[in-house]
Amino acid sequence: MLRRETAIMWELEKAILVTNNDRVYEKYKDQMKVILLDGYEDVLIKVRDLVYDKHVLLTHPQASSLKPNQTPYRSVVVYPKGEEDNIKDIMLIDKCIQVYQEWQDIAPSPKSYQEKVANDFKTIDLSVIDNIIPRIS
Repeated sequence: MLRRETAIMWELEKAILVTNNDRVYEKYKDQMKVILLDGYEDVLIKVRDLVYDKHVLLTHPQASSLKPNQTPYRSVVVYPKGEEDNIKDIMLIDKCIQVYQEWQDIAPSPKSYQEKVANDFKTIDLSVIDNIIPRIS
């Protein structure tokens, strides 16, 4: 999901991609600012910190049909917006963190995956970002 706002032009160079997927990092590190973190929750927390610091979400923090405990990889794009109101984004990222934590209480994510399975999850996450990046610039 890409944020829809009328008459807004996004500049890819100003966008920030927060991820824990090394394949996403390697593909986009030379095109835009990319922050590579260790875990899914780390991504959500960093995105929250950026949203609290006047960035807006360009992508939904829970994009794809996988539940937060079903995939170890997450990539989110944010954009600096200065002094504009972003209360909806604050509420959304806070809710996403809450949902992630609730899923971890119900059915925690495995600590590790077989390499093939991990690569499949990386591919899913990368495909979501691959679909969105061309629409930003």
